Amino acid sequence: MTERPSSVDHALHVVMALSVVAGVITLLTWVFRSDLVMAWAEGNAGAREIMQEGGIEAVEASLSVPGFVPVVVTSFVVLLMLLGVMAVFFREGFTWARVCLGVIALFGIFLAVLCIASGIPTLFSVLSGVMILLCVLLLVFLLHPSTTRYFREV
Repeated sequence: MTERPSSVDHALHVVMALSVVAGVITLLTWVFRSDLVMAWAEGNAGAREIMQEGGIEAVEASLSVPGFVPVVVTSFVVLLMLLGVMAVFFREGFTWARVCLGVIALFGIFLAVLCIASGIPTLFSVLSGVMILLCVLLLVFLLHPSTTRYFREV
């Protein structure tokens, strides 16, 4: 078996960084849940009116507020499992894992752009930007010529 190139190792490091940033976003979703609810209410005409009259408490009492925390925690667990499994197979030279990591990176870029466009709080927009950069960096390492040579030789 040929020696693993540095581009493959760098891709694995980016996968780890994606996992860590996703974990930070998950934790911050729980900490700043009320900010997310306020941002959601600002974008919803009915909720905005209720919030102007009675504050966030009135919104939570009278409307079914999206469950940001359970959705983000579930998404984080699924992402962590996908990245973990794909990283192991990618490291061992399975081309399909390389393709799957690429698809995950593209989907991550798409979701992060949607989050930024939805008017989320600034902290989450910045973290979404970090996720976009990491996903692009992962794609660069996945498509690097030495990674391609490695997968052809294995």
